[in-house]
Amino acid sequence: MSIFSRFFKIGQASVNKALDKMEKPELMLEQAIRDKEVQIRDAKKSVQSCIATERQTKKLLDTEKAEQLAWEQRAQAALKSGKEDLAVKALQRATEHEQKVGGLQQNWETQKTGVEDLKRDIHGMEEQLAEYKRNKDFIIAQAKAAEVKKGIYEAKARIAKKSNNADDLMARMKAKAERSEVEAEAAQEIAGMGEDTLEKQFDELDSSSANPAVQDKLAAMKAKLNQGA
Repeated sequence: MSIFSRFFKIGQASVNKALDKMEKPELMLEQAIRDKEVQIRDAKKSVQSCIATERQTKKLLDTEKAEQLAWEQRAQAALKSGKEDLAVKALQRATEHEQKVGGLQQNWETQKTGVEDLKRDIHGMEEQLAEYKRNKDFIIAQAKAAEVKKGIYEAKARIAKKSNNADDLMARMKAKAERSEVEAEAAQEIAGMGEDTLEKQFDELDSSSANPAVQDKLAAMKAKLNQGA
C-alpha cells in the first residue's frame, strides 16, 4: 500500500499525526509520485511483452486453423476424385492441425484475458497517480497546518512556563521580604529585653522631673486628691 493510500484511509487526524513525523512532506510526496510513475512504466513494459506473446500465439492459431481447413478441403477434393486413401491421409493431417488449434486456442484465450486484466490494472494505476497529483497540494497544506498548530501550542507552553516561573519568583521574593521584616521586629524586641529596667525607670523619672509642665500637672493632681480626702 502506497503512502497516499494510507493517508486517504486512516482519516484526517491520523494524517496530521503521520505527517508530523516527516521532516519534509513535499519531498516525501514527490518521491511517492515518482515511484508510482516508475511502477506504471514497468507495468506497461510487461504488458507490451505479454501483448507480443498473445499476438504471436494468435498468429500461430490462425495459421493452424488455416492449415486444418486446407487439408479438409484437400480431403474433400480427393474423395470427389475417388481417391479415398488419399482423402484419409489428408484428414489425418487436418486432425493434427485441429489438435494444435485446440491447445493454441486455450493458450491464446488465457493470454488474452491476462492482457486485458493488466490493461485494466494500468488504467487504475494511472487514475491513482492522477488522484495523487490532485491531492498533493492538499496533503502538503495539511502537513504545514499541523506544523503551525504544533508550533503555536509549543510557544504557548513556553510562555506559560516562563510566566509561572516569574510568578513563583515574585511570590518567593515577597515572602522573603515579609519574613525579613518580621525578623527585624523580633530582633528589635529581643534587643530591648537586655536593658536594665530599673535604671530605665529612673531615667524616665528624671526626664519627667526635669519637665516643669509635668511637675505643675502632678502638683495639681495631688491637691485635688487631698481635697477629696
